Amino acid sequence: MSHPSIAPWVAAQRSTLLAQRGHAWLLHGPSGLGQYALGLELVRAWLCDAPSPEGACGQCASCHAIDVHAHADLCVLMPEVDMLALGWPLPEKAQAEIDDKARKPSREIRVEAMRNAVEFAQRTSARGRGKAVLVYPAEQMNTITANALLKTLEEPPGDVRFVLASEAAHQLLPTIRSRCLGHTMVWPDAAHMLDWMTGQGFAPAAATAYLRAAGGRP
Repeated sequence: MSHPSIAPWVAAQRSTLLAQRGHAWLLHGPSGLGQYALGLELVRAWLCDAPSPEGACGQCASCHAIDVHAHADLCVLMPEVDMLALGWPLPEKAQAEIDDKARKPSREIRVEAMRNAVEFAQRTSARGRGKAVLVYPAEQMNTITANALLKTLEEPPGDVRFVLASEAAHQLLPTIRSRCLGHTMVWPDAAHMLDWMTGQGFAPAAATAYLRAAGGRP
C-alpha cells in the first residue's frame, strides 16, 4: 500500500528496491526527485508488520509509529534545521540546548547524532523486525561524521539497514559510496507529473507554472 502522498514514480522505484537484497542503499540525483520520500517508504516497508512487495501496509502499529515520528527501531539523521522542519524529534540534550538558546539548530548532520546512530545500530530491535537508519541529505555529513558511519557500513550488525538519500552524492566520501547499493532517482516525464499534481488538487495551469519554475521537478 502506498502512502497517500507518494507519487507513482516514487512508488515504482520503491517496489524495485524492495526486491533487492543488501544492507545499505544510496539514493541519489538532483534535488526535487523524491529522495527523502523514497527513503522513508523503504524504511516503512522494512519495519512494517505486514509488508507486501509493493511496500508497507499503512495500517499496522509500525506504520503508525513512523507516521507520528516515534518508531523505536528507526533512527533518522538530518541536520537539526531539517529535523525541526519535518517534525522529527531531536535528542533531549540537543533540544534542551536549542530551547535554552545555547546554540542554533545545526545545518549539518552532527557527529554526536551519528555516534548515537551507531550505538542504536548495535542494539536489539525493539519490535523484532530489525532496525533502519535514514540519513538525509547525506551530503550534510562532514568527514568526521561520515567516518563515524563508515565502520558500521563496513561491518553492519545483522538486523540493521541503512538508506542514505542525497542530492549531491559526489560530495560523499568514495568509501561511503562504495559500501552502498546505488540507485539513481528516476526523472518522471512532464505528463505524469502534471497528472499527479492535478490529482493532488493543483489547477492544470498552476501545476504547469509550478513545474516550469521548479525546472521540471515535482
